[in-house]
Amino acid sequence: MAADTGRRMRATVVRFGPELYEEMQAEAAQNGVSVAQFVREAVVARMAYTAGRRNDGEYGRAARQAAERLRAESSAVRAGKD
Repeated sequence: MAADTGRRMRATVVRFGPELYEEMQAEAAQNGVSVAQFVREAVVARMAYTAGRRNDGEYGRAARQAAERLRAESSAVRAGKD
């Protein structure tokens, strides 16, 4: 898991078909998060899953911490606090 260096979040473009995007919007709304946050958390979950498959036990703890940090960072960005 990458260390938190205090840098700003980076942007990237990810393209989804219309049906998948609608499903993702609905899931994000049901979870009370933005689509961007939903995607960030999905990435962390996928990284934790693949780490688990290769028996990297330390990654689970780091992934949980990263997910918590991502939520805090995205909340700060939405609130306008960099």
